[in-house]
Amino acid sequence: MIQRPGFPISLIFPPQGHFTQPYLALPCLKAWLVQHGFDDVELVDANIDAYDRFLSREYLTRARDRVRERLPHKRFAGRAQLEFRELAAFRAATEAEVSADALIERIDDAKSIVRGGAFHDIERYIPATRTIYHALRLVSAAHFPSELTPHNFTTGYANDRSREVLAATLDETQNPFIDHFRTHVLPDLIARSPRVVGMSVIYGSQLIPALTLGRMIKAALPDCHITAGGGFLAYIGAKLMAAPGIDACLDSIIFHEGESPLLALCERLRDGHELGDVGSLTWFDRSRGGVRTVTNALGHPIKLDDAPPPDFGGLPLARYFSPELVIPYDINRGCYYGECTFCTLPTVIGPGYRTRSAATIADHIVRLRDELGTRNVNFITDCMPPGMIRDLPHELIARRADIRWWSDARVEPKAYTPEGARKLHESGCRKLLFGFETATPRLLKMMMKGQSLKSTIEVATNCARAGISVTFYAMVGFPTETRAEAQATVDFLVEHKDIVREVSLQTFHIDEVAKTYREPEAFGIKILSDPAADLQLYHDYEAASGMTQTEAAEVFEDMMASLRAHYPLFTGDNIFFFMQKSHYFLHLARGVTPDEFNDRCRRRAERRASAGPEAALSVGEDTRLLAVPFSYTETLAKLAHPLARAARPDFLTGRFVESAENVAARELGAIQRKERVLVYCGETAEFAEIRPDGARALDALRQCGSLGELLDLLPAHDQAARANLTSFAAELHRLGVLTTLQSASARA
Repeated sequence: MIQRPGFPISLIFPPQGHFTQPYLALPCLKAWLVQHGFDDVELVDANIDAYDRFLSREYLTRARDRVRERLPHKRFAGRAQLEFRELAAFRAATEAEVSADALIERIDDAKSIVRGGAFHDIERYIPATRTIYHALRLVSAAHFPSELTPHNFTTGYANDRSREVLAATLDETQNPFIDHFRTHVLPDLIARSPRVVGMSVIYGSQLIPALTLGRMIKAALPDCHITAGGGFLAYIGAKLMAAPGIDACLDSIIFHEGESPLLALCERLRDGHELGDVGSLTWFDRSRGGVRTVTNALGHPIKLDDAPPPDFGGLPLARYFSPELVIPYDINRGCYYGECTFCTLPTVIGPGYRTRSAATIADHIVRLRDELGTRNVNFITDCMPPGMIRDLPHELIARRADIRWWSDARVEPKAYTPEGARKLHESGCRKLLFGFETATPRLLKMMMKGQSLKSTIEVATNCARAGISVTFYAMVGFPTETRAEAQATVDFLVEHKDIVREVSLQTFHIDEVAKTYREPEAFGIKILSDPAADLQLYHDYEAASGMTQTEAAEVFEDMMASLRAHYPLFTGDNIFFFMQKSHYFLHLARGVTPDEFNDRCRRRAERRASAGPEAALSVGEDTRLLAVPFSYTETLAKLAHPLARAARPDFLTGRFVESAENVAARELGAIQRKERVLVYCGETAEFAEIRPDGARALDALRQCGSLGELLDLLPAHDQAARANLTSFAAELHRLGVLTTLQSASARA
C-alpha cells in the first residue's frame, strides 16, 4: 500500500448520537492538534452521514423490501393469539407494510422542512418530524429486533457483555452500520490512509457501531492506529480493554479529556517511539508477538485558556436536522460543586475543575459566530459557576456578541437574582436547565444537592420573569423514595407550570462510579451485580424501603401522564419540540417568548381535541389501509406497560434482561385475535386503528371526495347512519387521519 506523505489523522464521530447539532469533542481535538503542528486532520461525522443516508428514498425502499422478506406481516395471519414475545415483531411488520410507501414518498420533503424555513410552521414541522421518526422505525424493522431512533440504538445483543457486543459487530442482519460503513465510510478512509483514527464514544449507543467501524478499519488498514475516547469509555474503558477480542477493533483508549494524550500519541507514532509515556492511555502492546494490555499513568489536564476555539472545518454543517446551526462550546470542564451522590460526571472529564475566562469565551464565540455564520450557541457545561453567571454576560454584552444561547445550570440564588437574570437575558440567554430532581427535602439531603425548594423556585421565577425558558431535570426512584414523595414532585411541577416550561424526567439508575454504588448501605440498598456482564456499568438493586425499581417505572408513567396533561409543550405531539434537543430553543432564539410558545402549543392541542366533523373532511391521497388480525392499539398498550419496557433494551444501558422478559410474558399474557384495519395517513404521518366496517366507510369517503358529499348521498331520514358517519369522521379528524381539503392544500 502506498503511504501518503505527512501524517494524516482522521477523527470520527460514530453513530449513534442525536442529529440536530454537531458534537464538540472532535472539533476541540482537531483545533489542538492543528495548533501543535499536525496540519492534516480530518473530521468525519459518520453519525449524520448514517442518518442522512438511512433517511433517503433509496435506503427506505431497500428497507421496505427487506422487511417484506424478513418480517412479512402475513406471517401473523393464521394465529388465534399473539404471545407477548411476538408483539414487537407484529408492530414492526404491520407499521412497515402500511407506512413504507408514504414514507418513501415524503422523506425528502420532511428533511427539507426540518432543515429549512418551514421549520417554524408548526403544522408542517410536526408531520415532518413524525415522518422522520416513522422512517427510522422502518429502518429498524428491516434489522429487527434492532431499534434506531433519534435518541438511541440497540440490537438484540446485550451492550454489557463483550462477547455479545463483538458478535453484534459481525451481524449484518441486526447491525445496519456494517453495510453503511463498508459502502460509505471505509472507501474514503482507505483512499486517505490515515496513520491515526480517533473515535469519540460519548454514549452507550455508540459502542457497537464504533467497534464495528474499528474492526473494519483494522482489517483494511492494518498499519493505522485506532484509538477511542469519550464519556462512555471513561466509565467502561478499563473493562473493555480487558475483554478478549477487543484488540481486533481497537489499539488504544484515551481516558478523560483527549487533547494532551492524543497529541502525545500522534507524536510518538509519527516519530516511531514507544507509547509508555503517553498519559491517560491504555493500549495493546503487540511488540512481543502476543497482545498485552498496558495502562499508563494518568496525564495532566490542559489549561483551558491555552486551548484554541474548536475547529468545525470539514463537518457537514448544512446536513444537521435543524434550520440553523447551533454551535456547541465548552466553557468549563468538571463540576465546581461535585457533591451530588448520584452524579458521575467527574469520572467522564477526570479529576479537577477548570474553566475558561469569560474574556476568552467571548473572544472565541465572536470568532465562531463570524466564521460559521450563526449566532446560536449551546454552552456545554455541567453547571455554570456563580462567577461566570456574572462575568460572561458582561463580556458578551461588551463585545456586542449578539448571540442566543442555552446551557445547563445549578441553583445559585445569589447569582440568579432578578438583576442577574435580566443581565443573562440581555446577553442572549434564552434557556437554562436546572437540576431540580425532587420536591422532597429529605431526598435532596440524601442527594447532597445543597439547595432548597424555596431557593430553586426563587431562581426559576427570576429567570422566567426575565424571559428565560426554564427546564427542570427530575428523577423518580431514588433509593427510599415513596410513591407519595414521587407524587409530591409531580404536584410541585404542576403547581409551577407557569414558571417551568419543560421537565426532563428520568428513572434513577445506579452506576459503578456514583456514591450510591460505592456506599449502598448509606442509601438502604443492595446492589445486584451480574457476573456474566463484564462490561456492566448500570446495576439493578433491592431497596430496604421505598419503591422497587418496577414500582418506580410505573410511577414514571403516571408522572409523565400528569406532565402531558398540564404542560402545553408536552401535550400530544407538541412533545416533539422537547424531544428534538435544540428545536424549541431555535424558536426562542428567533424572538418567540416562552409564554408565546406555550400558548401556541396549548392552542394547537385544544384545536386538535375539539376537531369536529367538517364537511370538507377528506381522505389524503397517500392514506394506506392494511387489514391486520390483531389489535394494533392493544399491542401498543401492552408494549408501553412498565413490565414490557423493562424487558426491552434500556435507554441508557442497551441491556436485554431475560428474567424481565419472562416476567412480562407471564404477567401481561397474549392478545387474542381481533380483526382490525391499520390506517396510515402520510400527509399527517399518523397511525390509527379502525374496524373493518370503518374501512368500508373510509373507502366510500375516499370515492366521494369529502364528508359533505358522502352525507349528501345518505337518505335524509336515516339519522342513525348519518350520526354514526359524522361521529366516525370526527374521531378520525381528531386522530389526524382525516384532514380538510383546505388544510391539505395549504400543506402541499
